[in-house]
Amino acid sequence: MDRIFTLHGPRRALLTLAIPLGLALVSGPAASATKRPAAKNQDAKAAPAKPAAAPVAKGRLYAVVLGPGPAWKKQKPFKGPGLSQHRAYWQGLLADGRVASAGPLGEESGLALIRVRDQREANAVVAADPAVKARIFQGAARPYAAELISTPVLTGG
Repeated sequence: MDRIFTLHGPRRALLTLAIPLGLALVSGPAASATKRPAAKNQDAKAAPAKPAAAPVAKGRLYAVVLGPGPAWKKQKPFKGPGLSQHRAYWQGLLADGRVASAGPLGEESGLALIRVRDQREANAVVAADPAVKARIFQGAARPYAAELISTPVLTGG
C-alpha cells in the first residue's frame, strides 16, 4: 500500500511523495504526476480501492538544525546511547506526516523540515528528540518558507 505525503505551499500543493513498498515516486510542479493505470474490467458498482493517504500535519514548515551537543563524541559521532532512539523518533514523526525531509547535514549535524502548528510545537519536537535529551545533539527550529522547489534536483532525477 502506498504512503502519500504532500508538502503544501500557500496556494497549491508543492510536492507529493507516494512511497510504495519502500520505493519513492515523486511528483510536483517540476515533475509529471504519477498516474496509475486503469483497472481492467472495472465493475460500475465497485470503485477501485484507493490507497489510504498518510496523515499530513497542519501548520507551517520549520527547519530544524541539529548539531553536536556537550555529550557528542567526535571519535564515534553516530554510535552510542540515544542515536538508535533518535532515528526511531524521526521515523515516527515521518509516519505521522510531520516530516517533509530529514537527514545528515555534513558529518556532525542534521537537518529536518517539519510541519507543526507553531514555534512552541517546533521547539517541543526538538526537545523530545532522545539524542537532544541525552545531550548528544542540540538543536534549533526556525520558520521555513519553501518558495523554490525543484523535485528533480531534490530527488536526484
